[in-house]
Amino acid sequence: MTASRYASWLAALVILAGILAFSLVLWLQFAQGEQPCSICVYQRLADLAVIVIVTMGFFWKGTVRRGLWILAALYALLGAALAGWQWHLTQMAADQIETCSSVQVFQSSPALGGLGNDFASTLSGHGSCALAGSKSLAGWPITHWSMVFFLGCAVLLLVAQWLSRRVQT
Repeated sequence: MTASRYASWLAALVILAGILAFSLVLWLQFAQGEQPCSICVYQRLADLAVIVIVTMGFFWKGTVRRGLWILAALYALLGAALAGWQWHLTQMAADQIETCSSVQVFQSSPALGGLGNDFASTLSGHGSCALAGSKSLAGWPITHWSMVFFLGCAVLLLVAQWLSRRVQT
């Protein structure tokens, strides 16, 4: 297998991981009743940005592809920083749970009915950042899972970019 194929496989793995992570947070919200906070929403936006930008990279070759993958890695690092900040808030606010500012990226649309409300609530957060960060999944805090996910995506994208560059030189 060539370095170019490895790079493409790593990028595809990031897309798959991003879709799975986004599906997991939607399951936590809609099936388990966990309310996202504003930092959770910003992490979701970072995840969506990584998915879209890496996917766009498959439509170009060379320098543009590498640039897009580096940009996606930067969004992944932003997501990791947000997870780290939420982790910090969780640790600092163990005694006092305060509500973060609310965020709503999209307004619900009456034309779409219940689906419009679900879509709007996917990217809106109203809960406590510290409380949301204290939730756990499989015995580990969600903030830790989020940080590992985003850092893993950043590393995979940087390696893919490096492999892609090796092919060009």
